[in-house]
Amino acid sequence: MNGSEKLLELAKAQIGYQEKTGAVGLDDPDANAGQNNYTKYSRDVDSWGLMGCQGQPWCCTYQFWLEAKTFGIEKALEHFCMTRQTYKGYHCFSTYQAFERKGRTSSRPQVGALIVFTYEHIGRVTAVRNGRVYTNEGNTSALYGDRNGGTVKEKSYALNDPNIKGYCLIDYDGETEVPGAETGISLGQIRVFQNWLNTWYGNLLKQKCGAVLEADGRFGPRTRQAALVVWKDILNRLYGKKIPLSGERFDEKCKEAAGTALVRYGSKGTLVVLAEGFLAERGIYLGNIDGIFGTGMEEAVRRFQTDHLLETDGVIGRNTWTGLFAI
Repeated sequence: MNGSEKLLELAKAQIGYQEKTGAVGLDDPDANAGQNNYTKYSRDVDSWGLMGCQGQPWCCTYQFWLEAKTFGIEKALEHFCMTRQTYKGYHCFSTYQAFERKGRTSSRPQVGALIVFTYEHIGRVTAVRNGRVYTNEGNTSALYGDRNGGTVKEKSYALNDPNIKGYCLIDYDGETEVPGAETGISLGQIRVFQNWLNTWYGNLLKQKCGAVLEADGRFGPRTRQAALVVWKDILNRLYGKKIPLSGERFDEKCKEAAGTALVRYGSKGTLVVLAEGFLAERGIYLGNIDGIFGTGMEEAVRRFQTDHLLETDGVIGRNTWTGLFAI
């Protein structure tokens, strides 16, 4: 079991823990339950010489506690893009800003990432499937949007939930795969995708994107831009289109051209790889990044189409390409 798996196992073991009325019975999940925001999580963070903020909302402190208990305090600080001097792992938006300054926020979830909400609440992504993101959260309840519910709970949200501010991505030191291989997003798949783009289109990426991709397993803006450049290049060379390779958006020229780039069961090649990468990033496609459109890909495409209210035909055409490239 790797580090991120251990963290999610620890998070699972906390489910049902209730905050206390005071500093009594902190280690018992049920004893002295109350509404005064006293927890073992804040106590422990305080004992580490950091601000645990006992008696205050604790959803963010809980997430840092998980990180520190799994990886140690100093590594947890590194994961949270902080130092002892700059520590603000008790505050949701300050934590998000720390990740943002390091370029580690995203609009797309990854298993193990932090999920931050607009109503100043934070959780941990445990799985992504069927158009929903599943979480482990502290100081909440079964109610939607509850940021001071006093309990550790598992919850889920639609991927397009307007109250999701974004995700804080954590680099787990080169782990080849994050937990939940059958239901979550595989960092290993994205690394294969990035390496594939570098191997076959390295010169193009250097010319149009400035450099090849860092194979870090994160499907960020640079990976998306590289995929778009390669997609445009294929449409121009194989389908006779004249789409400018510059630009970061899947614009009207791309949408118009996409109707001719149909990819379906039995298709092979670069366009299939691009589709595999995007669907793997969303946690829908769990197979190999190999450029072969088999039954697993067809099922993933149909699931994506269903989730996005598209015609569910298993064929990637104009509307599905547009959905895949949507920011």
